[in-house]
Amino acid sequence: MKKATWLQASPPPHLALPAQLNFPPFVALPEESLSNFSLAKLMLLYQAENGTSFNWTHRQIVEWEKFAELARYESQKPAGKALLIVAYAVVILVSLFGNILVCQVVVKNKKMHSATSLFMANLAVSDIMITLLNTPFTLVRFVNSTWVFGKTMCHISRFVQYCSLHVSTLTLTAIALDRHQVILNPLKPRMSLTQGALRISAIWIMAACFSLPHAIYQKLFKYNYRKTTVRSLCLPDFPEPAELVWKYLDLSTFLLLYLLPLLFITITYARLAKKLWLRNTVGDITMQQSVAHHKNKKRSIKMLILVVVVFAVCWFPLNCYVLLISSMGIQTRNSLYFILHWLAMSSTCYNPFIYCWLNEGFRSGLKSLLVICRKAPTMRDNLRPGMVLPYREAWMEQARYKHGSFLRSTTDGQTLNTDL
Repeated sequence: MKKATWLQASPPPHLALPAQLNFPPFVALPEESLSNFSLAKLMLLYQAENGTSFNWTHRQIVEWEKFAELARYESQKPAGKALLIVAYAVVILVSLFGNILVCQVVVKNKKMHSATSLFMANLAVSDIMITLLNTPFTLVRFVNSTWVFGKTMCHISRFVQYCSLHVSTLTLTAIALDRHQVILNPLKPRMSLTQGALRISAIWIMAACFSLPHAIYQKLFKYNYRKTTVRSLCLPDFPEPAELVWKYLDLSTFLLLYLLPLLFITITYARLAKKLWLRNTVGDITMQQSVAHHKNKKRSIKMLILVVVVFAVCWFPLNCYVLLISSMGIQTRNSLYFILHWLAMSSTCYNPFIYCWLNEGFRSGLKSLLVICRKAPTMRDNLRPGMVLPYREAWMEQARYKHGSFLRSTTDGQTLNTDL
């Protein structure tokens, strides 16, 4: 009974522990070595009962035992659990509320029916997806020290985390390309909504394809913790040579789908900033128009750069941690993983605040949406009991309300268009 207690904490899904030497799979280890490793013994029992095995090496088994022994003590701290629950709950609530609001504003505000606004809504959808299908499952796994969601969600949760990351990175790259076209070639036609929708479809297809290997090679490992308790671990299980496949898959994902796109985005925005600050806009008729256009476009670029920086900063520590683990550069720590995972998930919360701060079109659309939600009951509440407005008067009142609520936003949009 005592030997099984170390498995109370479920390890992080990114944990990759390849051996530096080509050891044989654990099933080929001599019996005297197996007697020293409770994880190896459990996996042998699992193989005997299920007719399948994990493609793990001797070194990987040792490292996972070290992790699990450490995780047992870390996961038992009530204060740490309470703090993590509150932190994850705040991220989930803020992310859902803010990103659903972004989608509502983009859909209902006709002034924001542009390709770039469509990309912004796509970022929000990606954030909603990872908030619903990954963040809560990671939290529950940490609190319960076991995977309780079954085999299907073991694959889906892993898939969603990678797919959302890829969608966000590729969408930010598409936004940078769109801004490059609009600012450096202002006389050419802008991207239409149809073209934007086609690019978003291509982004999701590419992200899904890149994420499939991480989702497919997952295995749900169950064991008897006590006579009446069965616990589960959702573990990666790549084909042979497992350690090389795991290592180079994580490395290629980091380089091709995170670092390279961010480098391209950085170069693109640096070029745009240089052009905006050094030249006039083609087509300006008056000095006032020139100043207004420059101001709006600079604000637009600042907003998009800030979105990219926040995304990159939030995800960079977790990606580096995964690479260091896969290369055996550091030892695994349960609490450190969940802190870095929380930081990455918190990236889903910030974009709505950035849009409100730096995007005048989004801010006016949000105000109009909130006014519509608030004004309708207010008009009815102002009527005294038994008092009913005549049909014509009520119609005029409603017309004045609609005209007044949108007139200001329309006027502001003409003078403070964010070019989005």
